[in-house]
Amino acid sequence: MKKGWIIALSVVGVVIVTIITLCFTLFTVQSVKVQYWTSTQFDYNDEEIVSSSKIQTGKNIFFLDKQSFADNIEKAYPYLQVINIETSFPSSLTIHVRERQSFYAMQTDGGVMVFDDYLKVLENQAQSSSPAIMVENTFQTLDGESKTLVDKSYAVGEFLQIPLLSQFYDALLANQLTRADALAFIQTISFFESENQVFHNAELGLKLTLKSGREVFLHNAEQNLEYKLAKFFAVEEQLPLLAESLGDDVVNGSEIHINNFIGSDYPPHENYFYLVYEGERVT
Repeated sequence: MKKGWIIALSVVGVVIVTIITLCFTLFTVQSVKVQYWTSTQFDYNDEEIVSSSKIQTGKNIFFLDKQSFADNIEKAYPYLQVINIETSFPSSLTIHVRERQSFYAMQTDGGVMVFDDYLKVLENQAQSSSPAIMVENTFQTLDGESKTLVDKSYAVGEFLQIPLLSQFYDALLANQLTRADALAFIQTISFFESENQVFHNAELGLKLTLKSGREVFLHNAEQNLEYKLAKFFAVEEQLPLLAESLGDDVVNGSEIHINNFIGSDYPPHENYFYLVYEGERVT
């Protein structure tokens, strides 16, 4: 009986040693490759990307800090986003990346800061040629004070903290619009405050200046922004019908204002619009 236990323990010991040996030999990083999920505007060297990740061959594949590798790559290459790092057993890694695209730009004291839809700063240049929607950094509050969106310098690779801009991009996607669609019709975005006519508090809105020159005011933009955008698109399609009663000059030169109804009886997708021409409401 005692002899049987010795044999069993010996077998278990051999198995454990074998597993440990395999973990430190077979299941170690031997090769790393890069796979691109999008086309790229820049030329990249795969070996340099792998080197920037600080992945070391020979390391146990089960105990890798993949997030730190991704962070290293994105720090070295601001325009690259690491989607994931895939493990292919027993000893290979694939770094899946896509190239970020500029979407917003903002004039600062240091030049033009360009950032993407995630609000990651991609570049700081004296003058940028990247296609982007210009965002005004300052706006007037209801009290007449000047307020700044970004009051410090952000380095390339850092993320801005402007939630409404993130919401705006999500609202575009919810309306089946792509980045290219938005860049094609929006020139600038600026913030503004308007007064809630019931509660008399200040509400933050977005003003879009279109490539056509028309200005669109999305009041209380922090609430149900996607529905306000949808309302604007619907109104824009119907503007020619209003020209019959208001005249082409008035309709073509009017600001479009979109706001939501106030009260619990109104669903979030219901909004109303009005036109303002030369400072006077005409609808």
